[in-house]
Amino acid sequence: MSEYCDIIAMRHPKEGAPLVAARAATVPVINGGDGGHCHPTQTLADLLTIFREKGRLSDFTIGFCGDLKFGRTVHSLIAALARYTGIKVVLISPEELRVPSYIKKEIDFDFEETTSLEDAIGSLDVLYMTRIQKERFETDEEYNRLKDSYILTAEKMALAKEDMCVLHPLPRVNEISVKVDRDPRACYFKQVANGKYMRMALILKLLEEARVSENETLSEEGLILGEHRCFNPRCITSTEQEVTHMFKVSRSGAHRCVYCEAKARQL
Repeated sequence: MSEYCDIIAMRHPKEGAPLVAARAATVPVINGGDGGHCHPTQTLADLLTIFREKGRLSDFTIGFCGDLKFGRTVHSLIAALARYTGIKVVLISPEELRVPSYIKKEIDFDFEETTSLEDAIGSLDVLYMTRIQKERFETDEEYNRLKDSYILTAEKMALAKEDMCVLHPLPRVNEISVKVDRDPRACYFKQVANGKYMRMALILKLLEEARVSENETLSEEGLILGEHRCFNPRCITSTEQEVTHMFKVSRSGAHRCVYCEAKARQL
């Protein structure tokens, strides 16, 4: 397919599918989200919005609220913020939807966990709201029990800093009251516009790089090949049997699948 186009943008239910495509394609591949794994283009939009609203990408406190267990935009942005200094993260979620332990092990900046949005909101420079994702739950009963855990209202916004900005990767369900849309601190619609401009720039950048590096392939330097196997059923290696199992060493020293971040098991 790549011989008929200049660039490929893909979204796929299996984690690691864009990486497999990029290793086979002759044109650049943009990852628009793979399963419950990363969402890099959303993270770039998030970073651009924070920079435009706060004037910096360092020295601020950000709160993530809602589904932090399955929220791939949360996981992606946390990883990106690890590149900057002076970042403090507040993780706001029900006990059942806390950030996975392997992600917390990778966080090398200050963070705290709480179940109360009201207690945390006053200390935040940025509030990143997320929806409780129905598709991630095994039963409707469990989803219905947690779906209204956090609803950002005008009353709660009154507890926040005057210059705090509210982000949301969208779509929302009911976790942000429509009355908040009129608050000048509501930046999620700006976030959508920034995402459009950022993706336009990304496409232009990749097309430019493709012209000067036509035969460049993805490097396997530093990766561990063939020593481990990924047993994550959501990983692309679970269906594409001939895909090479590749692992990298994380900051914590664990061997994690390059495609889906799952921890390695010995063969």
